[in-house]
Amino acid sequence: MLELQDLKDFSIHRWYEPFKHIALQTVLLELPEVVVDKLKSDDSDTDVAEVCPVEFMGALKNVINNLDNNAFVKNNWHAPMDAKMFSFGNELKVTNVNDLFLYLTTSNIIAEDFSSQQSSIPFYLALKPWKSIHPASEFRCIVINNVLRGITPRDWPTYYAHFKDEGPLIIDTLTNFFKENILGRFPRKHYIFDVIMSYPDQPSIVDFGPINSKTNLYAFSWREISPLINKDSPEEVAPIFRYLDSDIGIMTKADAIYKIANAFT
Repeated sequence: MLELQDLKDFSIHRWYEPFKHIALQTVLLELPEVVVDKLKSDDSDTDVAEVCPVEFMGALKNVINNLDNNAFVKNNWHAPMDAKMFSFGNELKVTNVNDLFLYLTTSNIIAEDFSSQQSSIPFYLALKPWKSIHPASEFRCIVINNVLRGITPRDWPTYYAHFKDEGPLIIDTLTNFFKENILGRFPRKHYIFDVIMSYPDQPSIVDFGPINSKTNLYAFSWREISPLINKDSPEEVAPIFRYLDSDIGIMTKADAIYKIANAFT
């Protein structure tokens, strides 16, 4: 579970507006208290839709309709990825309010967020246009002491042959994107941000998140990253883009890191 300050700093309703111009289009709807209470409870006798105020239900339907009945939903911090099994085609696509509430009520990820009981933080739904995104275009960027230190594919460990040739371009593009749009504008000095890169467009922000021992660092490990957090190193360094440089078959993340990890200093 996220700490209180993490809940505040990494809530999409806090960071979206300042980075709206470089983020995926998102519509934010604050959840009424009665809906939050229902989502926090284990009472299954009443459907979530039945407790929704008429105004909120109308606004929700209108947003989904404006997104062509093809939307992606998350709360302030997470998407209900563990509810994919309940979606058509395992895509987690929202076509109506029934889809949306099904994903929210069957997701343990969402339940954990709602169980935080932090009344000082309003709960939101974040709805985005549905996009079919190639997994090779998704990257996680690791920022330590306001320096971009690591770049990793989110689809790890999967081999993509073009990374070898395009690696320098990926590094340059994400480094410039970070310096021009994010550096000095995000309230933390250690964090991760996720992007989608679709040439020739500039990268688009998907999310921001904290760095801790529970963060999925994909091609990197917490054991590598942790010492850097405690080391004040504001000097300029080029980020490491770590990816599989050969097709070594199916393996675990630990096996992949063991095979290709270099010193990360």
